[in-house]
Amino acid sequence: MSFSQRIAAYDQKLTPAERRVIEYLALNRETALLASAADMARQIGTSDATIIRTARKLGFSGLEELRRGLAGDLRRDLTLTERFENDLRETGGGVSNAVTQTVETLLATLDAMLGIPSDDLERAVDILALAQRVHIFGIGPSGHLASYFAAQMTRLGGEARPLRQTGLQLADDLIGVREGDSVLALAYDRPYREITALIDHALVLEVPVILVTSPGPILPDYRADIVLRVARGRADGFGLHAGTLALLEALLTAFASIHPDKARETLDALNVARKAVSGDGLGLKI
Repeated sequence: MSFSQRIAAYDQKLTPAERRVIEYLALNRETALLASAADMARQIGTSDATIIRTARKLGFSGLEELRRGLAGDLRRDLTLTERFENDLRETGGGVSNAVTQTVETLLATLDAMLGIPSDDLERAVDILALAQRVHIFGIGPSGHLASYFAAQMTRLGGEARPLRQTGLQLADDLIGVREGDSVLALAYDRPYREITALIDHALVLEVPVILVTSPGPILPDYRADIVLRVARGRADGFGLHAGTLALLEALLTAFASIHPDKARETLDALNVARKAVSGDGLGLKI
């Protein structure tokens, strides 16, 4: 079994140090293939004994077998081109087959979304509704969804802004996150610097984080207050966002139901503003 498969099958509690080991391995698989237990321990800030203990907890006999598991992950990783070609092969090149496959994937994704615990969804909506301002994080294609959600929430009377910057530019977005706010993060697969920095910042301010992610074995960050898992198509196929969009629409509808008067008031104000610009309102309704 690969490292990712072991993580997926693991159902026991990990100590904070062991979880840091797993996060490091997930983010630095190529480095871990060559590093000694002592080298990794120095990088993580733990002991080499913790490295070995974590490997054994996951069912590996030791560090060498763990490395073989990491190598298995690397062999299974597909590039975007390979994923796209897999989808094309499935369609057989026909428009009808492409439509059928896309609909089947969407239905499977929506079916999986219905499996999200209702308590988690209710808590997520409460967090959004009680926040002074909601910050929606997403980079790459997810950034467009973040902007869409922020725009729709603003129309429904909420205070919202998208966080779409990467690298050092993300720092400009982070300083706008303040106490009393909340974060909705769209992040998938393995840990990366931006999501880690965002949750680091949120923890300092005690800002709750809702993480929308895929059902894969490794979370981009384990510290989110609520994790909502939505599939993005087939595991070896091109990433699709229909399921995420459906979840976001559901959150928006639930958000508006908590403050319906505020939503109507904001939409009325938007109609007035549109009439001032175009000479005629467009009749927006909740």
